Amino acid sequence: MSEEGLFQSPWNFLGMPEDLASPQRAKAWLLPVPYESTTSYGAGTRNGPAAIIAASRQVELFDCEFGNEPAMEYGVHTMNPLGLVHRSPDLMVKAIEEAVAGILSGTPRPEVLVLLGGEHTISPGVARGMARSIGKDNLVCVQVDAHADLRDEYEGSPFSHACAARRILDVCPVFQIGIRNISAGEEPFRRSCDRVHTVFAEESTAADGAFLKDLAAFVRGKQVFFTIDLDGLDPSIMPAVGTPEPGGILWHRMLEICRVITREAAHIPVFDVVELAPIPGFIAPDFLSAKLVYKILSYTLADLNDERWAHDPEQLARGTAAQQRFEKGQSCTHEDLKEQLERESQE
Repeated sequence: MSEEGLFQSPWNFLGMPEDLASPQRAKAWLLPVPYESTTSYGAGTRNGPAAIIAASRQVELFDCEFGNEPAMEYGVHTMNPLGLVHRSPDLMVKAIEEAVAGILSGTPRPEVLVLLGGEHTISPGVARGMARSIGKDNLVCVQVDAHADLRDEYEGSPFSHACAARRILDVCPVFQIGIRNISAGEEPFRRSCDRVHTVFAEESTAADGAFLKDLAAFVRGKQVFFTIDLDGLDPSIMPAVGTPEPGGILWHRMLEICRVITREAAHIPVFDVVELAPIPGFIAPDFLSAKLVYKILSYTLADLNDERWAHDPEQLARGTAAQQRFEKGQSCTHEDLKEQLERESQE
């Protein structure tokens, strides 16, 4: 008797079929890191990875922006959660460094590695692991966050979640986006450090998106570590974080940021999504997080003109239009594509 239709899809990111979820086949690997130790306000980030994976199984694989199912092209391998070290945050950071360096240097290895936190403490370990495997010379970091995270230490630890960007700066330059919370002690350091560029919330949410040109110049031709603290998004769409701040980035601006990075960077070997603290009974933030991971993977890995869809002229036309707009850094919403196709048909 066939099992098809009797059982749920595999319990992995996006519910990928087994042949597309193997490490030998998948171009993207996903590593859950449910680490929580230094949170200082709302707790629950240890439940973030599981909530994102659960929500991802409800994400529709077909993406109108691409005109196909991008994940079916590149595949996603969901790894077992990383073992946790509770003795101290610095030892956990070291464990993450070892894991990331080992994955990126191993055989087989992913084209893109995604880490799901957990608190932001995991990110310095990611940067260190990347530096070991691909080198520091061409490495930069883009940080979406509500908080500057530039403290040298917080509550007795230099590896607190409040020190994440400061520790990443030990490895590579950082471009911060969406900042709207910074301490009196952090601001003098930020002003004096030529390795950090900060785009405050007012600029990151402005309609003209002028900062995107600076972002493009920063990442152009670089190997980029993209770290996304979900509290960088506005609480109206992302309330499930431990330290929410009003005045954040909305969904379409977040996608614009992602498009610029993936278009201009030489590569994004690793990105992480951290600080989701799921709210019981409220699944929208979990779903947004899963959708965001899928979008970034697709921007990084998918072929917008996948030949498997060439038999459908309408989908092929949408894919071509999306590719053209994507390369120009333009929005690729359903309405944008519809308007462009209608305009082209009249010419």
